[in-house]
Amino acid sequence: MDREKIVQIAKATLRQPKGKIALDYLKDKRRFSDIIIDKFNFGYCPKDVDHQLNGRIIVPVYDAYGGLVALSTRHIEEDHSIRFWHEKYHKSYFLYALNFAKKNMLKRNKVILVEGEFDTASLHSFGFDFTIGVCGSAFSLVQAVSIARYCSNVYLLFDGDSAGRHAIDNAMKMCDEYGFDKRSSPAFNFIPVYLPDGIDPEDYVKSEGPNGMIELLKKAKKEHELWINN
Repeated sequence: MDREKIVQIAKATLRQPKGKIALDYLKDKRRFSDIIIDKFNFGYCPKDVDHQLNGRIIVPVYDAYGGLVALSTRHIEEDHSIRFWHEKYHKSYFLYALNFAKKNMLKRNKVILVEGEFDTASLHSFGFDFTIGVCGSAFSLVQAVSIARYCSNVYLLFDGDSAGRHAIDNAMKMCDEYGFDKRSSPAFNFIPVYLPDGIDPEDYVKSEGPNGMIELLKKAKKEHELWINN
């Protein structure tokens, strides 16, 4: 079965009795609305289906133009031995939800870059519809060039742990190494945003709300401007 067909069936199953466990998870635990669930084409493959994806929430990954690139999944059981699984694809070439966010990136001249698919969807659900994700891999030069087509201000909002801070450091080094802030017009500006220890973007926006997230981004931009002007 091709992946387009899987997405269609999984999306339909989510609204059927067999998909209730997954729909409840998305709505109650992740707090996604029907609009967000449908926008991102989330789906579910029931446990009783004879398929390698059984018991998994299906998250389609699209390219910037809406072409289906791969299926990313997470098992509904959080303690499953293989909780996360995705088809092999060149993760460093793609940005999750760029197809949904690019118009808003152009309009606002900015983007919020996070690490995961559900972090991306969570920020969209709180009105930050210019958010995209790096699909769990290190931020690459190819991805940076893709973003530069749509906006010049990049908020690096990675998880509040050592790995997230390391990812921010690497992105800032790449910005400096390739001179994005000097050679592009207007300047391509990377803005690091540091979350509290152990907090990810989804946790933060749920606890602090959209106003709290806006204040965090404003503070990060102000601190970055002070740093580059000194």
